Amino acid sequence: MPDNIDHRLIGLAAALGIGLLIGMERERRKGEGPARAAAGLRTFTLAALLGALAMLLGGGLTLAVLAGVVGVLTTVSYVRSSADDPGLTTEIALVLTFMLGALALHDAPLATGIGVLVAITLAARTQLHRFVVRVMSEDELHDALLLAAAALVILPLTPDRTVDPFNAINPRTLWTLAVLMMTINACGHIALRAIGPALGLSFAGFASGFVSSTATIAAMGAQAVRTPALRAAAVSGAVLSSVATVLQLVLLLSFTSTPVLREMALP
Repeated sequence: MPDNIDHRLIGLAAALGIGLLIGMERERRKGEGPARAAAGLRTFTLAALLGALAMLLGGGLTLAVLAGVVGVLTTVSYVRSSADDPGLTTEIALVLTFMLGALALHDAPLATGIGVLVAITLAARTQLHRFVVRVMSEDELHDALLLAAAALVILPLTPDRTVDPFNAINPRTLWTLAVLMMTINACGHIALRAIGPALGLSFAGFASGFVSSTATIAAMGAQAVRTPALRAAAVSGAVLSSVATVLQLVLLLSFTSTPVLREMALP
């Protein structure tokens, strides 16, 4: 990126792009007639630019005041339209677009990335609803929430130090291994649903072997005990996880130490 381009222009351009992107998606959902939503392409574009200009001209105080104004206007809009559409998606997206416009002045790539994710999430409403309601079972939803809690809530709180006299037991390491096994099980289940038991566990085992073949073998063993009909597929996944680990070692040595790779080669 040329040095002579003012970062403020880049931020304003990013804010404009964010507003247009999210606004185009909301415009398609706006509807027609008296019951149409209040916020569309122009509203979202102006909200993003307003956030950018507030940060550019007035800093934090102006941004806070205008954020309050946007919040009040959004609340009024929701109260007027709640009888026809009780959802808050458009209102929350509008406030978020305003904040992303302000963020674009400080970190344009981050703001743009978040804006793209927001637009994708909004556009995938039908697919997400169908996946949660029709494709994902209640047990799968509970398992997904359990995995998320284990990885995002419990793991960061687990102490990263040894807790025994022999300095051998590290709770963070043990819980990381548990989360890894849960993740491998989840990947295996997704593969089973996507491509069937014959190839699903084999694919999951091979892919997980690049992370930890030990955890993969343990997960495949648990799968075989839990579902005897999938024992052959689980064994295949365990074997392929070891193959993946060896392949990973070969690739690393080929880039870092070719002589050692030659010494390890079979005669």
